[in-house]
Amino acid sequence: MGTIETRIATETDFDFLVDVHRQTFRGYVDHYWSWDEARQKEELREDFHAFPYEMICDQGEAAGIMCVIDQGEALFFHYIAILPTHQRQGLGTQLIRKVLAKAAERGLPVKLNVLKINPAKALYERLGFRVAGEDEYRYFMTTSEGTPKT
Repeated sequence: MGTIETRIATETDFDFLVDVHRQTFRGYVDHYWSWDEARQKEELREDFHAFPYEMICDQGEAAGIMCVIDQGEALFFHYIAILPTHQRQGLGTQLIRKVLAKAAERGLPVKLNVLKINPAKALYERLGFRVAGEDEYRYFMTTSEGTPKT
């Protein structure tokens, strides 16, 4: 695992977001719905302008993108996608632990949603998240307030 850094995503990063989203989520979207490139790009564009997306860089190379929203009573992990070439190297674990530590400093839980077919659920559980609810497609997961697992 290299040096992981994040930086605020800018408009010039949007095409990268679309690409990493396609590479990481297309199979899941196709499983439940059908992939519509134009719709995915439109929804990503709306999100990108509404929320604080960050580029994930591994040793200076773009490796993924994430978005954590401060909801006041919790930090919400709105989005994380790591390129397949950078997965299973500990990047996601390291990033999630940083968010958990930030939340713990403030005594807040961290929340996220994960598609039921996404194997990342096991990572989230290993890091201390538990299922707090679900719908047809997703699990709604949370940590206990201020007690992240290391």
